[in-house]
Amino acid sequence: MTTATEDYRPPAAAPVLPTPYDIVRALFSFPFELRDYQIQEVNRLAESDVRMFDCPGERGIGTHAGHYDEPGTGKTAIATHHALYRMVRHGVKHWIVLVPSPDLLVPQWGRWLRSIKHIGTGAPLKVCEYIGPPAKRRHLDLDSDFIVLSYELFKQDFERLWNHYEFVNVAGCADEAQKLKNYKSQVHKAFYLFFEGRERQLLTGTPISKPDDAFGLCRLVAPGTYRNFRHFEQLHVLERDEYDKVIAWQNLDVLANNMKINASRILRREVRDQLPAIQYTPLRYDLEPAHQKLYEKLATERLLELEDGVEINAISEGALYAAAQQIVVNWPYFADDPSKRPRALDIIDEVMDEIGESKKLAVVAHFIRTNEYLLSQLEDKYGAVAIYGNVTARQKQLNLTRFCHDPSCRLILLQPSAAGVGVDGLQHVCSEMLVLEAPTVAWLLQQTVARLDRDGQINPVHCRIAIANKTIQTRMFKNLLANDQLANSVQRGFQDLKDAILGAE
Repeated sequence: MTTATEDYRPPAAAPVLPTPYDIVRALFSFPFELRDYQIQEVNRLAESDVRMFDCPGERGIGTHAGHYDEPGTGKTAIATHHALYRMVRHGVKHWIVLVPSPDLLVPQWGRWLRSIKHIGTGAPLKVCEYIGPPAKRRHLDLDSDFIVLSYELFKQDFERLWNHYEFVNVAGCADEAQKLKNYKSQVHKAFYLFFEGRERQLLTGTPISKPDDAFGLCRLVAPGTYRNFRHFEQLHVLERDEYDKVIAWQNLDVLANNMKINASRILRREVRDQLPAIQYTPLRYDLEPAHQKLYEKLATERLLELEDGVEINAISEGALYAAAQQIVVNWPYFADDPSKRPRALDIIDEVMDEIGESKKLAVVAHFIRTNEYLLSQLEDKYGAVAIYGNVTARQKQLNLTRFCHDPSCRLILLQPSAAGVGVDGLQHVCSEMLVLEAPTVAWLLQQTVARLDRDGQINPVHCRIAIANKTIQTRMFKNLLANDQLANSVQRGFQDLKDAILGAE
């Protein structure tokens, strides 16, 4: 006879079900493991089906995801795991990946995706790099696992792509999705139409530039949050000036919460134990007296070109800023005297001496003319190479490869609009940056710094920002901080630039 104690059997433990990450890793091999926070986001978003109010056409279609993780936290790897899970478990046949730059980002995505292999066969993912002239594009394989192309070609070949995928379960992945913020833009409209009723992912580590940017992202990631833009304005616009420009916002806490729907926002400071640190240092300096005099003369003349009584709008203000800032570094051009040596070259020499011969330096300049001048002055001395607007796609790749692999090439020039997004590989050989001409918006500066401060970087990144006293750079720097603070009231930045650069706790 058995006792009650002997009869007792503990309940069987509930089976541990495989997570989306487990399922993907059981089928595919990757070049590296994800960090804990990345795995968590894969598992959270990959099964988070869209369920939004007032949006019946979007119900039950699968997932939308906004990967708003800061640059360098590995959102591409998170999004790829997400995409593969939806393919193997939820019937997505193909993913169309849109990128802003065909020159660097299409090949870069291709290399990354092909590094992922099917376990068992060892075959890589099938990737179509949708580039080239029309005759070549007509013969590309649109039935690949991933089709990678630029936003411009997506608009240009919209009809062909629509006809091919009209009755196919295809999903969309928008890299550098700040391109889609403006809901009135043609690229936003094309993306919205093509992927209506289909799954979509948005990737951008760029904090929004202003609160109304959030509407375009919410419309794609959290459909139904706002009925339309008028509804958005009624809820969030508090006051306008006499020119109908918004001067005060309201309910930004509500907007911030709406931005979190179906989205992730991994901040570097929140996962700092898994990532290297970054340090910002402002370098304030004076121009040579003759240079300062020329700067003041030319800047004043440019300002006087705006007639009395004419409103200085965003376009004219931006043109003035651009004209004035170019004088700061490119003294020989504006003085029409090749013998003039700007203080910026001395700053570069000082930084190169400081970091020592064993390290490399990335120098950031906003304008093509400045990059051309700096390259002419630094090519022989430091083996400098450059990535800016006038450099061909092939030469950009050659320059990137040389900087990464040639010890004699110690300096690379980066134009933010040409290299501020998508360029990868610098982090393996460089942790030092000097910004001579900052872009006018905070997100582009953040993206540029993220070329070094990203996965694979093993050293603390040191970013020096040169600010010429008594020039437009001082005002631009203040505006950059003010704009970043406003944007961060809706969507937090990787670290508020004001705190980071000025060293506030």
